[in-house]
Amino acid sequence: MAKIPTKLQNDKLSEYLRAAGLELVAQGKVRNTWRLGDGRLLVVATDRISAFDFVFPVPIPKKGEVLTALTHFWLKRVLANFDHHLVDSESSPEFNAAYDLRRRLSELPIERCLVVEDLKEKLYPFEMIFRHHIGGSVFKKYQETGLAGGHELPRDLPKWAKLEVPIFTPSTKEDVGHDINVDADYFFAEMDKKGLGAEAQEAVANLIAAYSQAYEYAETKKILILDTKFEIAGLKLADEILTPDSSRFSLKEDWEKAMQAGRDPYFYDKEVFRDYVSKIVTPFEFIGVNKLNPENSNHTNFVHGLEFPPEIITKTTNRYLQIFELLTSQSLTEYQKQEMGV
Repeated sequence: MAKIPTKLQNDKLSEYLRAAGLELVAQGKVRNTWRLGDGRLLVVATDRISAFDFVFPVPIPKKGEVLTALTHFWLKRVLANFDHHLVDSESSPEFNAAYDLRRRLSELPIERCLVVEDLKEKLYPFEMIFRHHIGGSVFKKYQETGLAGGHELPRDLPKWAKLEVPIFTPSTKEDVGHDINVDADYFFAEMDKKGLGAEAQEAVANLIAAYSQAYEYAETKKILILDTKFEIAGLKLADEILTPDSSRFSLKEDWEKAMQAGRDPYFYDKEVFRDYVSKIVTPFEFIGVNKLNPENSNHTNFVHGLEFPPEIITKTTNRYLQIFELLTSQSLTEYQKQEMGV
């Protein structure tokens, strides 16, 4: 797990929730999770940003709100026919149960909060990655072997070529360092050892169906979801869904131009930020934070001492807001008010 810069570990909201008697049960790269009781959790999306296994010492305004609202959008609108972990409000079922919490937590920023079922014990111990386009971390092996996640694909496909059907390319979940890509057969064998072989087959089929449904919807907005990462607990969708932190989005028109030009398409995620930090001159004979090791305390201390130009922060915020508006055809503020009760 990437180390969070000290100045971002505690904030006024965390102090407020502790004072209200809530227990912090997990602090991830971006999200803080609090126990509510009755089998429910409060998930708070912060504005922290991570890349290359580091969490950087700068918040990206509105990022947490976009992640929260997009997850809500996909699960409540586009993928409402799939089981998921969101808990509805008792007073206004169209909203999330975070809406109800304001009765006793008047300062709770529900625009960054979702109440969910506590499914931690059922979460699959693999990253559930699906690709409708061949690229990313599996592309090098594909070029060498014609395989991606154990799936045999047509040879000599150009990077980011569209596949006839989405493929499942799982990876491990490593506490330290990079996740390791594995074949789908390995995933199924490991799940079978846990007595969950049949369930895992059904879970993957459901996730492919969900991804396909989301892909078709996004295409109506002239957007392609090149690949995405899901979390699943049993047969329920969990965690964030189809956000810029878990998915690779591009405009269909730009993807078509990129395929003709032999370049990467323009991604609607944290690409602006990643490009900037990959060019930072470090004192370790490396250019680019992407070449540093998060397990090295000197490297981590260097990253946590970085400062960032305002224009990079603004551009990154704008990228998150743009993909939200393109997908939902609403501004973030409009969606929060109408669909989340903000």
